Amino acid sequence: MTVLKPMLKLALFPLLLLLILVQWAGIFLTTFSSVVTNLLAGLFFFTALACWVMGLADGGEVLKMLITGFVVFTLPYIAMALIAKISYFGDELRDFLQS
Repeated sequence: MTVLKPMLKLALFPLLLLLILVQWAGIFLTTFSSVVTNLLAGLFFFTALACWVMGLADGGEVLKMLITGFVVFTLPYIAMALIAKISYFGDELRDFLQS
């Protein structure tokens, strides 16, 4: 076991570097996309609200627009949860490599 553990650590080190790179890229892309998707979700929401108030769309179409806006709004938060899982896995791998 004393021979296998250092070899395993050496083999897993590139995986740790890859996880860190994926985490950084994911944080950057999620931060940027959250601004864009929040603007898009707001556009969906206010368009649905304006169409409903002015009577241009019935309730079903307004509901579809509101659901679409909500889905677009939640996409970055789903991505943030995935990035948190990648970060947790990277932390566990780092702990193993430091042991």
